[in-house]
Amino acid sequence: MHLSTVNQMKTIVSPSMVMIDDETLHQLQAILLTILDDIVGFCEEEGISYVLSGGSALGAVRHQGFIPWDDDVDIDMPRPDYDRFIATFPQRFANKYNVQAPELTPGVGTAIARVRLRDTVMRMHDDCGQEECGIFIDIFPIENVFQNPVARKLHGFACLATGFLYSCRRFWRDREFYLGFAADDAEFARVVRTKALLGIPTAAISVERWSKIITRVYSLCKNNQSEMVAVPAGRGHYWGEMLPREVFAKSRKASFEGRTVRIPAGAEEYLEFCYGDWQRIPAPEEREHHAYLELDMGPYALETPKED
Repeated sequence: MHLSTVNQMKTIVSPSMVMIDDETLHQLQAILLTILDDIVGFCEEEGISYVLSGGSALGAVRHQGFIPWDDDVDIDMPRPDYDRFIATFPQRFANKYNVQAPELTPGVGTAIARVRLRDTVMRMHDDCGQEECGIFIDIFPIENVFQNPVARKLHGFACLATGFLYSCRRFWRDREFYLGFAADDAEFARVVRTKALLGIPTAAISVERWSKIITRVYSLCKNNQSEMVAVPAGRGHYWGEMLPREVFAKSRKASFEGRTVRIPAGAEEYLEFCYGDWQRIPAPEEREHHAYLELDMGPYALETPKED
């Protein structure tokens, strides 16, 4: 039984979830571009380094914009820039955005930051306990990697172990929700019960405290000139998103939906590392679906033209 739940949660669809059509997807992408413009403009003005990552980097290179069926934007920042961003961006945009992060938000269920647009709703499976769940862009910290191979292995193991324990702690806290979320997926329900049981010994420490522990563990290496960097909080975890600094933490300009953004300097090498044959267009059945627990675009929704 595989206990990683990130990919499983993206494939579960229950009757209570909101599925979106192409028109709604295009409206959502337009809102994400609004958030992206504010983040990019702020970073450029403040000298904060960032790169589009994951499917957003793939979209920038292969499509010069969104992957046509994509419904999110991912951004990565070197740890010092990430720390500066979450300390300063909320002050500039307090009325427009709510920034959730382990360092800022008690009980947040993620190890990353989310820039959420106020007066909208995009409630996901990992938003348990969060009252304000606006449409968001994820910000992942890029961590330094130890040069010494023994220290690197120990750090990688520590990142995986604490990340897993943190996940089990959240599954214990939110077990009833996740069992309901599992719907008729018996395998996922078994995973939820297993992780919840494993989370019992971790319950002596609060979720808030656990989120701070993993932040400290992920950022243990303080060498900002290390040859390699990694994203322990990403889908590939420590080893699955470890690349040379010159490839991933450095940036170059690219076009994304008609605006200039930054992508990894070695974007093609990064994409090959993450996706293999990244130039191949996946078949429809291979694409991730778009489903939410709740979606409301609020005042940013576009009116549908009436038919004559």
